[in-house]
Amino acid sequence: MPDIKPIKKKVRSDKWLRILMKAGIPLAIISLGSLWLGHLMANPAFGKLFLVTLPVTLLIGFAYNIRYVMLAVREQRKPSADE
Repeated sequence: MPDIKPIKKKVRSDKWLRILMKAGIPLAIISLGSLWLGHLMANPAFGKLFLVTLPVTLLIGFAYNIRYVMLAVREQRKPSADE
């Protein structure tokens, strides 16, 4: 069983994962903030902003997760191919 820590370091240093993370985290904050503000202030504009940012945030999150799993599996299989 290979050690997990080196795999995590290699996977997290991927260029596309960093791009997805830097785009997804601010969008998630905006999305959740607009949901809370729309509820607290009873302003429908925040609800519309939430409905626009939610699908984009979910797509970026799913893409990040899929890319992470693909890279982790690839790194995990690499040592077993050498043996």
